[in-house]
Formats: sequence, C-alpha cells, structure tokens
Amino acid sequence: MKKLVILIAVLISIAGQLSAQDLTSVDLYLRDIDGEEHSFQDYLADVRDGGDKGAVLISFWAMWCEPCKQEMKALVPVFEKYRDKNLHYLAINMDNPRSLAKVKAYVKAQKLPYDFWLDPNSEVFKKLNGQSMPYSLIIDQDGKLHAKRTGFIAGDEHEIAEDIKKILE
Repeated sequence: MKKLVILIAVLISIAGQLSAQDLTSVDLYLRDIDGEEHSFQDYLADVRDGGDKGAVLISFWAMWCEPCKQEMKALVPVFEKYRDKNLHYLAINMDNPRSLAKVKAYVKAQKLPYDFWLDPNSEVFKKLNGQSMPYSLIIDQDGKLHAKRTGFIAGDEHEIAEDIKKILE
C-alpha cells in the first residue's frame, strides 16, 4: 500500500511538471499550406499581444487519421466561441510533401477556420513529445503547457473546451 501511495505521488508530480512545461524557449519554424514560413515564438507573441489572456490549441493531424479530422470538425464551435477571447488554433499537418495538394484541397473544402502549418518530417511532432495522433497541446498566453491530449473520440471536444475556458475566463 505504501508503494502505491508513493507511485501515485510521483505520477501526480510528473503530471504537474508536464502541465507547467514552458514552451517559450521552443522556437519552431514551419511553412503554412501556402508555403510561407512562420515562427512558433512569433505566433505566441501574437497571442500575448492580443489581450490580457490568450491560448493556443496545437493539433497534429494527417489526412489518413480519421480521428484527427473528426477532432478538427468537432472543435469548430469551440473555436468560434472563444476566437474573440484570443484563442488561436494551429493545426499542424504531418503528411509527406507529395500529399501537400491533397492537404490544401481538404482544408479549403472543409472551410476550417484554423491556421494550417506543415511538419512533413514530423520534427516538431517529435520535439513536442508526440507519440500518436491526434496529438493536441493547449498552451496559455505565457507559453506554458496547460494540457496535453492524445486521441479523440466524440465528446472529447467538451473536455477541450473546459481546458480552454480555464485559461481564457
């Protein structure tokens, strides 16, 4: 029983460290679906400059990942609700460069209101400790990791909305 209590305490401590991870030192440069290069730190700076509070939802996805596409569609109402409160949604696609035309066509056809960047070699995904998709990070205005999620099933959008609400309200 004592070992179980110690294990639980260690896991709670690790979870606290993960949720407080500082991403302000992580500078990533990726291209968007139109070929323009962007800096992650510039993106965070835009959030900081946008108001008193802000949040970034980063979601890694691929064309072959149906739960990823379901997550992006399910989060449209959440994004629309909090967009005016300085929520930014950064969808980072991990398909290979040959699939770029399909990615761009899909994004345009779905009329998703997010920012779309490309990580064709999964470098950023790996740097941010991604292991499976969909993989989402919720970051506060100060660049601190607030929540990390892997996978998506219908209804998860409500939990994501609650995490976002905690930061923005």
